[in-house]
Amino acid sequence: MKNLIHQTQQAFYFSLGFYILAFILWMLNFSLAHILISIALLLSLLWTFLVLREIMLSVKLTNTERLLLIIFIIFGNIIAGAVYFFFLREKVIGKAIKK
Repeated sequence: MKNLIHQTQQAFYFSLGFYILAFILWMLNFSLAHILISIALLLSLLWTFLVLREIMLSVKLTNTERLLLIIFIIFGNIIAGAVYFFFLREKVIGKAIKK
């Protein structure tokens, strides 16, 4: 199966952008905010599945680390995603990622 490293990161950044934009529009009482929140949730679901796939296919993690990361990603959502992409992803993938 094709490696989806860049697509996972793009989905996370799009989700984060839509969350921020939706929150700003929600604070300003725009009606479009609810639609953007829905789009952000769908993108969040997409990157969550892609991250879970990366974690499950990783040969660099022990089973305990794998389980803890899965729980962290599922319950932490956007905050856990930021921690994962900026601090933990290199260990999961096993190589340095160009930023």
